[in-house]
Amino acid sequence: MDDWKRTDFHMIKKQQQSLGANASETSFTILFYATPVWFSPKSFDFDKCSYRNCKLTEDKQLLSTSEAVIFHHTSFLALPEKPNGQVWIFATLESPYLTYTRFKTDKLKGKFNWTMTYRKDSEGFSPYIILKKRLYIPVKNYTSIYMNKTKNIAWIVSNCRTQSNREAYVKELSKYIDVDIYGKCGKPCLFKEDCKTHLSKSHRFYLSFENSLCKDYLTEKIANMYNSDRNFIPIVRGAPNAEDYLPQKTYILTSDFESPQKLAAFLKMLGRNETRYISYLKEKDKYMDIYGKLKAGLCDICYHLNVKKQKPKTIDLNKWLWENQCHMPNDIHT
Repeated sequence: MDDWKRTDFHMIKKQQQSLGANASETSFTILFYATPVWFSPKSFDFDKCSYRNCKLTEDKQLLSTSEAVIFHHTSFLALPEKPNGQVWIFATLESPYLTYTRFKTDKLKGKFNWTMTYRKDSEGFSPYIILKKRLYIPVKNYTSIYMNKTKNIAWIVSNCRTQSNREAYVKELSKYIDVDIYGKCGKPCLFKEDCKTHLSKSHRFYLSFENSLCKDYLTEKIANMYNSDRNFIPIVRGAPNAEDYLPQKTYILTSDFESPQKLAAFLKMLGRNETRYISYLKEKDKYMDIYGKLKAGLCDICYHLNVKKQKPKTIDLNKWLWENQCHMPNDIHT
């Protein structure tokens, strides 16, 4: 993608008009009716958003007076009565394969107006990964880092049966290059506090393989590879449009190779070429992940409440989750 030479990867977020004289003087209440256990609305404010006239609350007594209500997919079993004119927002960071059993029902058809997900077409675009250029690039002895590496691929994984069938891909890959597997699907990692960082001292590559092959679906499996302490080159298998999110020459895509065998041959060649290998690490170290997820989407929701450019609509949630989003793996033959 040629435009990755632009100044900041944060441009992947939709650009919103700044708060100014034409902004609504109205304040908006956003009720997080069903909140995931890992997110606290109290930890978020709108001070850094383009529109700052929104308030986030968990107080369900404000249901009838809130302009928008968010329901995270893991956190509700039943829905309340919906006040007229209220915007209901379906939130998830999981792929359809991990949400469809809960929402394959006519009871939810037409209930939701907007979405807040990892997908770019959500009103609340909440990507796992938002990269920006570092102000200060780490100073490292890259030659020493390279010389200390004695192994090729590391992988930490806990879900051993996936839609993406990544386990079959790795099984085939391991016929042609060494792959050390850790976690529930492999051997225990002796470095409990930060296993990835420790493994990056001895291994050249890391498998950032997603459990689902869906558009825009790139998770922490690749995002945390841009931690400057992790001196791997990530190998990415996931969203077919991964190049929309990741800077060139900082990762390797499995989809660029006809087979795991062809990938293994390339990795061996790259691992033997000190100059070329180090160039990937240096390029990756120019960027950092600024942690997107739901916080990024909340700014978008406030924006849409202000500008009201969205035509009134309701969503067939099951159709929205699936239509033209995911594909079955076609890079392995079992």
